[in-house]
Amino acid sequence: MQKQTKRWIIAFIIILVLIAILESEYAITKIKSKIIAKNVENFVGKAPSGKYPLLLLHGFNPTYSKRVAEFSFKNMQDAIAYDLNYSDKGILIPETTCAQLQYSENPIVLRASYYSLENSLEIEQYAKSIKKMIDKIKYCTGAEKVDIVTHSMGGIITRYYIQNYDNASIRKFIMLTPPNHGKLYNIGKISDYLIDEGESRFAIDFIQLSENHNLMKQLNKDETIPGIDYYTIAGKIDEKGDSLVLLESVPLQGAKENKIVKCNHFLINNPAICKEAYELLKEMLK
Repeated sequence: MQKQTKRWIIAFIIILVLIAILESEYAITKIKSKIIAKNVENFVGKAPSGKYPLLLLHGFNPTYSKRVAEFSFKNMQDAIAYDLNYSDKGILIPETTCAQLQYSENPIVLRASYYSLENSLEIEQYAKSIKKMIDKIKYCTGAEKVDIVTHSMGGIITRYYIQNYDNASIRKFIMLTPPNHGKLYNIGKISDYLIDEGESRFAIDFIQLSENHNLMKQLNKDETIPGIDYYTIAGKIDEKGDSLVLLESVPLQGAKENKIVKCNHFLINNPAICKEAYELLKEMLK
């Protein structure tokens, strides 16, 4: 009994430490932004020609924590900044100032989360959050367009943003294991029980990822939009796919490239673990 209690205590302490680490990055970023806002003029930049800001957007996260979601692309951001000479700007938050997003030489790379406890947990609302992010990045940097790398559901949300809000602000759109056609492993069958005549019975994002949901059907009437370079990278660890998304669900008609790597769905966005996907991503960004 004492051993079990000790294990629970250790596990609890580990969780507290992890939460503290995740919250510290946000807290430091927020404090820094407030200091800069008070002391530096919030002027609009002028991005150099051919140098585009890069935004990294996470996938579905069962905790719905902005901090946990943002952290999922931390290793990728670090690697891109080092290997491709991007300026690492950490996380994008509402308090981020234009002065923090300026660049005159190397383009910037940012992580962000579209989650908000103040709004509904649905793709339509997430897409509005992405619109605010992209509008802010473009305004502050002076860049005409941005490049975007997404993981899983992040790709579906960005596609919804493109089709419903703005189809002229993204240059390159790279998707890691997106369920573009809504075909998942057994989880897909569960979500189908939560759909009535093509609409969600409950306002929860993962239900909308079903191939039988009206949102997914609407997205796939036009799989790609002219003027944007689409890329997909699917994972394959068994005959079906990446352990969550079926292989056939990932490719898009009209994409510049549809690639397959031998990586798990939940690890494909980690450059140290899925090197094959990372090498492809670097070439796509060049």
